[in-house]
Amino acid sequence: MSDLKTKICILCMATLLLVATGCVQPDDTSISEQENQTVEEEQTGLTSQEEYTVSQVNAAIDLIGEMGELAFPELRESNSEWFHDDFYIFVWKTDGMRVVYPPDLSGEGQDMSELVDFNDKSIGQIYIDIALSEEGEGWVDYYWPKPGETEPLMKHTFIKRASIGNETYLVGSGFYVDE
Repeated sequence: MSDLKTKICILCMATLLLVATGCVQPDDTSISEQENQTVEEEQTGLTSQEEYTVSQVNAAIDLIGEMGELAFPELRESNSEWFHDDFYIFVWKTDGMRVVYPPDLSGEGQDMSELVDFNDKSIGQIYIDIALSEEGEGWVDYYWPKPGETEPLMKHTFIKRASIGNETYLVGSGFYVDE
């Protein structure tokens, strides 16, 4: 037992020495936050950003289920739970017609089935394929600029099918990955 204590003590002292000399820099996240994040990821398999995105997409689908297309103006409302900073919920019909796109309302009513990212990845068709798949949901990674910017960043987007009345939609949202 004392051999284990000695090893732990040596490891702690070595770590402190490395931090003190600048060889290792502690990150900004506290150890308890890291442990909580790791526990959450182990339980759900999702990061906190992914969990938030999935929960917001599911909540938007519930809202659309309750209100139908009358929910769309609420999804477009700036500084709301649906659209704030660089987060927003978007809605397409599964034929590729974009019906809700808060960052640029002029983009609504356009066929997005041929949409490609910065690297010519066919994300429009991928969104549709995910929504029409057996699972009806999934994640897509691609390069896209933040609203109002031109330089593309990696974006991680969750897509989920929503059948409301006679219409089938795909509802999605994503977040930019810090590289």
